[in-house]
Amino acid sequence: MTPDFSLSAALRMRHFDAWTRATTHRFVQELGAGTLDDRVLGGYLVQDYAFVEELATLVGLAVARAPTMAGKRLFAGFAAILTSDENTYFERCFDSLGIAPSDRADPALWPESRQFLQLLREAGEGGYADILSVLLPAEWIYLDWGEAESASKPARFEHSEWIALHSGPGFAGFVAGVAREFDAAAGMLDAAALDRVSDRFGRMVELEGAFFDAAYR
Repeated sequence: MTPDFSLSAALRMRHFDAWTRATTHRFVQELGAGTLDDRVLGGYLVQDYAFVEELATLVGLAVARAPTMAGKRLFAGFAAILTSDENTYFERCFDSLGIAPSDRADPALWPESRQFLQLLREAGEGGYADILSVLLPAEWIYLDWGEAESASKPARFEHSEWIALHSGPGFAGFVAGVAREFDAAAGMLDAAALDRVSDRFGRMVELEGAFFDAAYR
């Protein structure tokens, strides 16, 4: 590989239409405007929370498989946020939106949610690059729409804090770090493995938009 090879940038451009659909979706625009219907937000959060535990597990695997201490530190820091600030946000929203305990603990999953879970589990069974191939697009898409909506400052915490969690220098630095780790790991792959992680990246991008669509179904 040449030193300036960036699979992450190439894959983002390859899936530009799906990426743009997710990052400019009606859901995130209404979130930023503070007009998102509580039923839409509540359904989305219930489904999203259903795979936070799986995501935390995948991040833990990234810590274990990262080849350098810098990589381990990057993902350990994200795991701390995922299991503290982000988890607290979910709990506060569930209380404010009146989400039933059964829906918090054992919801009926949307087809898109089941696909997310399957993709995360498949990635966890692979190597370091496999894990990053789904983590990177998931977090990068949220950074893109979070940054786009960060100036809107909606009044309700249910809207404003979800944006704040996915914008700002800290989160941007994390996503940039994941991209560097992914590109470095991709540079070590053979052609078959490169195709595999590229395919997973694309599947995650498509799912992000489909998941926002499902919130209105």
